[in-house]
Amino acid sequence: MTRVVIVEDHTLVRQSLVKTVGAEEDFEVVGEASRGDEGLELIQRMRPDLVLLDISMPGANGLEVAKQLRAVAPDTRFVFLTMHDDDASISKAISLGADGYVLKTASTAELLNAVRIVADGGSYLSPSVARRVIDLAGGKGPVTNLTEREMEILKLLAEGCRPGVVAEKLFVSVKTVKNHLTSVYAKLGVQTGAQAVAEAYRRGLVSLPMGE
Repeated sequence: MTRVVIVEDHTLVRQSLVKTVGAEEDFEVVGEASRGDEGLELIQRMRPDLVLLDISMPGANGLEVAKQLRAVAPDTRFVFLTMHDDDASISKAISLGADGYVLKTASTAELLNAVRIVADGGSYLSPSVARRVIDLAGGKGPVTNLTEREMEILKLLAEGCRPGVVAEKLFVSVKTVKNHLTSVYAKLGVQTGAQAVAEAYRRGLVSLPMGE
């Protein structure tokens, strides 16, 4: 059971999220907050597995909460659910170690899929966010020192596969996948799965799925 805290200032949106996420058998919503500062206090107290977090909020915005969250609850994974699709917000969120970035235009199915991927150790970027990341490439060249197996794992990660699913597809252990990911992160100069996926898009190592 994944324990979830939802931090969203719009009451109707928050109540809808609580109902939607809480209705799933594998999730338990253990708290909700309408302000960033209240959300941070709630997260420190409840120690959830995952936080669903808006960006624009009173008290402290979601980016400020995320920055403090990495210091006080480093094992808690978090997904931004926001209307912000501008370059600055996306870049900042990824740099802060967000495990997922989902736009509020997403369907319920996409949101739940993203939350499950992140809860299981994967990373998720909405397709339009991934396109913005590609546009932010800034002329970076490809990384040439990734092994064939590391590239396989990175591509599967970009497709939204959890480490366990990657292991099944490649017929290796989850520990082996995580060891390879540690190497991938080091070579790309990143610390999280979402950062690795973003960097892979920037450098042209992976491409968006057809039709996105």
